[in-house]
Amino acid sequence: MKITAIIVSRNDNYGGHLNERATYAMNSAINTYDEVFYIDWNSEKYSLLYDIEKNLQFKGNLKHITIPPEIASALTNYDPQAQKCCEVLARNIGIRRATGDYIVSTNVDIIQPKREDILKLIEEKGEDSFTTVSRREVEWDYIKEFQGGDYNFDNWSAFRDDAYKTSVPRNKLESTTPGDEYSIINCCGDFQLASKKVWHTIKGFEEDLIYPLYSDTNVQKKAKLSGFNLTGQFSPPLFHINHGSKGWGGGGFAEGINKKANDLQRAITFQQESRNKDTWGFSDINIESETF
Repeated sequence: MKITAIIVSRNDNYGGHLNERATYAMNSAINTYDEVFYIDWNSEKYSLLYDIEKNLQFKGNLKHITIPPEIASALTNYDPQAQKCCEVLARNIGIRRATGDYIVSTNVDIIQPKREDILKLIEEKGEDSFTTVSRREVEWDYIKEFQGGDYNFDNWSAFRDDAYKTSVPRNKLESTTPGDEYSIINCCGDFQLASKKVWHTIKGFEEDLIYPLYSDTNVQKKAKLSGFNLTGQFSPPLFHINHGSKGWGGGGFAEGINKKANDLQRAITFQQESRNKDTWGFSDINIESETF
């Protein structure tokens, strides 16, 4: 069984210590998955990957796609309010090109679970499920303390092993919006797992939701409307490297990175069939990638 992970980001130091957090996260993804797509969207100078590659433990399964500012602007119809890192479009690029039997949509500051635990989850849920897993918080300062006051990127897995034993799951299902029964857990977009069959049936993320907020809940509603099982889990353990108050606020609003949100009614209340074209994920465009 082949599993693909989709990770999206840009080189803007969002939340602080982004290079360091991303290094831990990317190493865990490379270790866990058969295939990892990293889509760098709208970085002003160069991809985040080039800042951290010297500390990554490559094994030939990382596929890197860069969408530079001029192309990002064109793909969002030159809308100045589009999300600076337009997640729905970037994720769909990866999902459409993924070769895995199962696909995980996740984030650049998440230390991924161990492969054997994801395989157990897949076996339990089956190919007709859409599953989101609740993250567990870890502090960057705690990681440094565990590593003896250094980043110690070569030994990143020692921290994951320890966190597996010592972390505590949230154990609380919750929705963040009144009337919403689809998000299931807070920050549901940090780990969304489904078979390729499910992702392709629902046509990925809605490509008109080019602003921050609600797109992760939206994709879960689409899965449920399409007859798939929608579940929230508290395990296997996955760890969000907390970046403190800087970076909080949902969608980068606290820092003024993004100033317009997706419409709640469009994204959740009135969502029915996907509005995406059959060419979702820009499948009619040849997008180059490089492999590490």
